[in-house]
Amino acid sequence: MIAAIVTRPRRPALRHAWIVPGLGLAIYANVVASDHGLGLIPVLLFGIAPHLTVLLGIGQPHGQGQLADRAVPLFNAMHHPALPLALLGLAMAGVLPTFWLVGALAWLGHIVVDLGLGDGRRTADGWRRRSADEPA
Repeated sequence: MIAAIVTRPRRPALRHAWIVPGLGLAIYANVVASDHGLGLIPVLLFGIAPHLTVLLGIGQPHGQGQLADRAVPLFNAMHHPALPLALLGLAMAGVLPTFWLVGALAWLGHIVVDLGLGDGRRTADGWRRRSADEPA
């Protein structure tokens, strides 16, 4: 008789709840961009830019899933919510044009979705930080 391998189904972690508001921010950024005739440029530019910092690590040795040492500080800065929140505040106050409002929303949406996926800020040696609801 062949023994069956029994596995428990994976349950969503609490951090996965961040995906919904993150996607909501990205969708709202797209709606604002469309209403003001900006197109997808600011949404794509600010939505992708935080992960372009990974390119700083090209050619530097690092492990599978580990970010290269020289890319970590900028990667973490681009994944900290203070910068897009400041940009959002300035754009909402009318100091900056709508392009920057859309960019800030897309950037903040990127950060929040990354929180939900567990791919947010990194430790000093480039590894993903473990969230409180993940098993050790």
